[in-house]
Amino acid sequence: MFSFMKLLVPLFSFLLLTGCVASSVPENPIAPIQTISGGEITGDTTSLYWYSHRQKRAIQLSEVLIGGDASKYQSDYRWREGKLREMKRQGTQLHDDGLKSFTMHVRYDTEGNAVFQRYTVADTVLPLSDAQLTELKIQANTAIELVKNQNKQGKSLIQGRWAGNRFMRCGDNREFEVAFQPTLSDSMLKQVQAQSQDGFMAVNGKIQKKALIAEQLLLLKDNTQHCIYPPKFLDE
Repeated sequence: MFSFMKLLVPLFSFLLLTGCVASSVPENPIAPIQTISGGEITGDTTSLYWYSHRQKRAIQLSEVLIGGDASKYQSDYRWREGKLREMKRQGTQLHDDGLKSFTMHVRYDTEGNAVFQRYTVADTVLPLSDAQLTELKIQANTAIELVKNQNKQGKSLIQGRWAGNRFMRCGDNREFEVAFQPTLSDSMLKQVQAQSQDGFMAVNGKIQKKALIAEQLLLLKDNTQHCIYPPKFLDE
């Protein structure tokens, strides 16, 4: 019995050590990166998102925001080993007495602390408060959860151009018949019909064979609007 116990103790220690090592194994760099997309409307503001992850670990979040007040910006967030390390945003926003261009760049250490920040509005450098820095993280996490939930429901961001009542998806120009579920209000339906000869549309929806089931209308623009792609402000 004593000899058996002497053998059992080293074996048990080895198993514990192996378990600890396994739990700290980094993500597999060979595993494919998956990208899902989605969007939302909050008030008169439309946000489009693209979220990339590997083995359920965040890698990148790209955002395009279009506000009803003519503000517009694009954001690029990057993670390393599951931790947010950098974000950059640029565009135009309301500030003081009008619409002004701005840029925002933040780097984080492994503990999540902002170790570098630069915020400029119309070429004037301004500080970012702790509340603003916290809000940037909240915005990213909220967007990721939104896109993940939409993806679980089979929905994604789909955008394309109308041409003579034919809707052709961005990227591959594949043609789809469009059905809105739920049905649009009469006023919104008239707007869609007005752009259906030569316009742009982005929706949250599902592809079912040759049909696009549009569940939420995100953007409806004239033919000057081009397909919208995720911004890439940061190095890979």
